[in-house]
Amino acid sequence: MSLLEKVWILISILIILIILSTDPKNSTPNTLGNQLSAVFASASDGQKSLRTFNWVLIVAFFLITLSLSYFV
Repeated sequence: MSLLEKVWILISILIILIILSTDPKNSTPNTLGNQLSAVFASASDGQKSLRTFNWVLIVAFFLITLSLSYFV
């Protein structure tokens, strides 16, 4: 197994773990009088950076998949 295939497997596992560990849905009920739900309605900076990192991993996964299909 080449180094590129090992990186491809590692990236796929990281993508799966990130997707399973984050919940994009709001878990609190959406009521108008509840101030707490308004606080959790928007994504925090940590969640935004994790989503950006996840998209970078997805693009890398796609590019490595293409290179593996052409060169291996």
